[in-house]
Order: sequence, then structure tokens, then C-alpha cells
Amino acid sequence: MQLIKYNHRNFLLAIVALLASACTSGLEDETYSVYDANTLTDPNSGELAVRGTYASLKDNGGFGYYAGYLYWLNEYPGEVVSATLTSRQGVQLDQLTYDASNSTINDVWSSIYRLISRANESEALISAIDYVGNGSSAALKAQHLGEVRFLRALAYYDATSLWGGVPLLNKPSSESKEADENPAITDQATIEDFIISDLQFAEANLPESFEAAQIARATSGAAKALLGRLYLRRMEWQKAADKLQEIIGKGYDLRTRAEGGIVSLFDKSNRSDNEFIFVLKSSNESGSYTINSNSFGINSTPWDYNRGWGNFPILLNFYALFDPTDDRRKLLTGKYTTIYGQIEAVSKEYGGEATEAGKDTIIAKYVYNLKYPQAGNYDYAGFNNVPIIRYSDVLMMRAEALNELNGINQESVDLLNQVINRSGLPSYSLADFANTDALRDAIFEERNKEFFMEGRKRDDLIRWGKSASHGTDPLIKFKEKVVPTLTNASSWSDNVNYMYYPYPQSEIQSNTSLGADINKGRVK
Repeated sequence: MQLIKYNHRNFLLAIVALLASACTSGLEDETYSVYDANTLTDPNSGELAVRGTYASLKDNGGFGYYAGYLYWLNEYPGEVVSATLTSRQGVQLDQLTYDASNSTINDVWSSIYRLISRANESEALISAIDYVGNGSSAALKAQHLGEVRFLRALAYYDATSLWGGVPLLNKPSSESKEADENPAITDQATIEDFIISDLQFAEANLPESFEAAQIARATSGAAKALLGRLYLRRMEWQKAADKLQEIIGKGYDLRTRAEGGIVSLFDKSNRSDNEFIFVLKSSNESGSYTINSNSFGINSTPWDYNRGWGNFPILLNFYALFDPTDDRRKLLTGKYTTIYGQIEAVSKEYGGEATEAGKDTIIAKYVYNLKYPQAGNYDYAGFNNVPIIRYSDVLMMRAEALNELNGINQESVDLLNQVINRSGLPSYSLADFANTDALRDAIFEERNKEFFMEGRKRDDLIRWGKSASHGTDPLIKFKEKVVPTLTNASSWSDNVNYMYYPYPQSEIQSNTSLGADINKGRVK
């Protein structure tokens, strides 16, 4: 299996050496040029192994996995984000013309399994350390195990969202046998049971919070939220509602308008906030591009705004969905002064201010996302933390679960109102919804405006389709929303199951358990 065959000893050394040189949290800097079994039984090595596992979330520097490419797979196929013609891989994803050789699909697969492998190796290392006998505690050992198992669960959640059934790897390379070299596909339900086991262990052994400087470490709340997200995907509404309720009132809240609201939530100076349940942490130091940053700042905005690359243009129809009083609209470039001194603005047709183009006025063809502010011109590093789970998501997921369980109900409406009121919108009332379908549609439309470019789009479209069709047609909303935005409607094929991406060509070539027809029904 490509990119997940590690030498156990060398892998542990790589984690310890890498993290020892990078961490500045009071641990002594240590590097190891030779393998020393006694050294690797120090609880500090367990801490370094945990941090090495977290580092996999930013695999391959400022573009890898959660620092960039995962969002290509989750956002481009939706109806909000488009792709520039210069981004060939992005155009394929955007227009649903991708195949098994798409490099972004291959890259994310490799990143996910690199994280899984690091988690497996770290779990083995931590399990072998006598924390108590070396002056630490059993509680810290359990926490470290909880962190790496949370990260492994997150990786498998992403893998099953993108591909359904995938190979299940849950042991270190030192325990691998020849038969493990070419692992078969494990069905999705079995993988999900494994995810649940990891997350249940994590929620039982992780703290409720860390100090602000360690905001990016997994907590019991993060484990509960991801578990609730998985139950929601499985349409296990009661389990989802119950698990998400366990997070409410546990120290999380929405960033209020008095605190600057949702716009300030994404300010590059906001390194930690009670709304962030789990984030990808990026360095806030200039020149940190590579493994300590993310690519969103440079990718999100166009050249004439701040010399960005503009790889995620957002369609004007999306901008038109926002009420002018909605604070969330301020996270889009509705009007700005270009680096050339002209005004670029959305036309009145789409809810903007511009009436006609002129010498000093450009009519916008797209708008762009401002959730990931770039540090400065030509600065390719993204310095802000990237949200993976937010408290507003917890509120809206519970609202969704209760609606599916009980039909329209006051608690679902109240939860939804908490989110939209924060952005300056008036409340919904029960009388606004004729039935469960109407409230469900409102929840998903508000999710669309709340979480654009946060990696939730593709999951939401598929789950919306499952609920709307009572599980019979998961792609009904995908087709309804996405096909009208395609350059060529014939790109869509009813013979392709767009719920899942094709397995990467690189994996098919290296794993003999995958047959030649493994992608039948996943590509044209």
C-alpha cells in the first residue's frame, strides 16, 4: 500500500527528532541520532509523538490535507465555489470530470493514511511507556492515547466521507505481517464502528479544555462533536441529538456581536475562542510558510485584491442569497478597492451596489472568501487557525437531528435562531415552517451561509439528500443544486455515484487487493 509502509524504529525517531526541534512549550530540546529504547520510554517522548501526529493534519506543508487540499475535495463539487481555468485539478473537481488520476484525490488519500500510520505508531509507543514509573501519571498516558485515537478517528471519518469503504489499518508497522502489505477494502459500516470506538475512548480520557496556547489539541468536546457528526451522517438521529447535547453548556459559546461577531471570529489575531471546538493551528509568525501555515489566505482572494491566486472564486448567485444586514456577507468581497485603484463591486442584480461598469468601476464576476485573511501582499502563508469543528455547527446539527426525530419543534428553531441572531438576522418562528421538510431546508440553507469554505459543503449536500429522500436518493440535493452550475450539464451522469470519489490510481497500482474494476460506478 503506497505511502504507509514505515519502518517502526525509524518512524518513531522521525517523530521525536522533528517535534523536539519544533516544540517550544517548556520541554527540553532533544534529538536522537541512534535508536535508544530507554530514551523512547520517557513520557516526554509520548508527548512528542502526539505532536508529531497532529503535524500530519498539515501534511506536505501549506497545502496538504487540512491546510488546503481536503477543502478542494469538499468545496469544489458544490454549488458555491468555482475554479479558475489555471487550476486543472480544481476544474475537474468543480465540473465533476475527475478520475482516479486526479492528483488532489491522490494527495488527500496519501495524507489521510499518513496520519493514520502516525497515529498507529504513536499509539504503540505511548502504550509501551511506563508513565507512572517515570514520574508522570496514568491520566496523562490516557490523554495522549485519547489524542492520537481522536486524530485517527478524524482521518477515518474523512476517508469514509470521501471513499466509503477503505482499508482498515489499526496496528503499528512492527506488528504488520506480509498479508498486511496489500490490505483489502473494509466496508464503511465496520470502519465507522472503529471510529466510534476511538471517539468513545477519546471523550472518556481527554480534558474538557486546554490553556489558550494549546487551543488546537483535541478535547472531550471535540470527540463528542465529531461523534455527533458521525451519528448524523448515519441518520442515527437520537444518538446524534443526545451526544451533541452533552457539549452544550460545557464552556463553548458563540462569539457575540459585542465581541465583534462572526467577522472577528476569523480575524488573524483571533488565535483562540470559545466557539472553536477543534482547529488546525497555524503559526502566526511571518515567514512560517511550509508545515506551520496553511494555503487559504493566498488561495482565497484574487490578484487585484491583495495579489492572491484566486483559486476559489465564489459564484454571484451565492452572494445573492444573503440579506444585506447579514454579517456573514461581510466575509465575502462584495465591494473593494483593487490594487490598481478601481472599485470592484457586485451588481444590484445580485444584491450589491454597482449599476454599471465605468472607468473607475468594475462589475464583479465573482466574489471571494475573506474567512482566511492573508497576512500581506506576496505572503503565501496563512496565519490564522483553520476551524474544523465550531460550536455553531454543534447547535445546527442538534437542530437538524431534533427536526428529523420530532418534526418542527421549538428547540430546533431556537437553536437555529442562536446562530442567525448572532449575524444580525431576525428570529424564525414555528409558524414560518409548514412541516419537517421546510425546517430542514432552512437549516441547510443557513448552514450553507454559515460554513462556506469550511469543508462542510459536500457532506451537507449528501446528508440533505438522504434526509429529503428518506435515504432512497442521497444525491437528490446534490443534483438539484450542483448541475445548474456546471459549464456543461452533460458532465453529470446518472450512472456515476457521486457520493464517493474514485480510489486513487496510485493506490490501485500499488495495492494488489484492489481489482481493475474497483472504480466501476465512481467515474464515467
